[in-house]
Amino acid sequence: MGVNHDILLEVGTNEFEIVEFLINADRKHYFGINVAKVREIIKLPKIVKVPDSHPAVIGTANVRQKVIPIINLGFWLNLKADYDENTAKVIVTYFNHQYNGFIVDDITRIHRITWADIKDYSSISDFRLADSVLGVVDVNKKLIQLLDFEKIISEINPNDSMESVEIDTSKFAERQDKLVFLAEDSNVIRKLLKNNIEQSGYRVKVFENGKNLLDALNKETPDLILTDLEMPVADGTFLIKKVRENEKIQNLPVIVFSSLASEENEKKVSGIGANEFISKPDMGIVISTIDKYLLEG
Repeated sequence: MGVNHDILLEVGTNEFEIVEFLINADRKHYFGINVAKVREIIKLPKIVKVPDSHPAVIGTANVRQKVIPIINLGFWLNLKADYDENTAKVIVTYFNHQYNGFIVDDITRIHRITWADIKDYSSISDFRLADSVLGVVDVNKKLIQLLDFEKIISEINPNDSMESVEIDTSKFAERQDKLVFLAEDSNVIRKLLKNNIEQSGYRVKVFENGKNLLDALNKETPDLILTDLEMPVADGTFLIKKVRENEKIQNLPVIVFSSLASEENEKKVSGIGANEFISKPDMGIVISTIDKYLLEG
């Protein structure tokens, strides 16, 4: 089953689509993943065991001439260890320049929602999966939990996660009078980016989502905006569109730092006004890219 990514054509609307899927354990658990991260949905392929792999990785499979790890999602979530080989589905994902396959019990449907629909997990559900859930959306009185797939992969493959990088401080004095606004919903990534950028000399103000950053623009104008794409309340594309519509700030440099790296997505965010697209986890080029617009332009 291929996935239609036409929703991405409507960038800047603050809308996106999620694939709803099921893990049937002690009860039916409904989860969701952004369509932009999904390449296709397939039946369980032939698995080749891999020694010394993470316990949740049952092996690898050849999917369209690509060898990808296959992950038992129910096991990773501590919901159950088993799955039915005859009926299980595999969600093949692509983000952070990596393909992965996640075993689920069934695919339910695709929903179109807005980032503003996402509610804080702790306010409407229990805490069993809180560390793995970005938020919850109520669709037709059904609670769908949006999983943090980037966190899952970073824990399974810690060598591929973002780490602090060596900071070039040779231009520290030149950077000190420049202000960067940063929008990133991940607390870990937000702190890491803020620390790295400040160590290089730039001043930084951080925001948990695009709406908070847009509100701050009414009081203060930065020299540059660095933003994620996937964020609750208001996403990065909505933020970029609003900045470009505002005559007072429409020429601000905007850099996207996102896991949704693909030629298609880069063209689309560029089409609404993003100056650069940096793929997570390429932390090392963030500061040099900021320099390009604030010191070399």
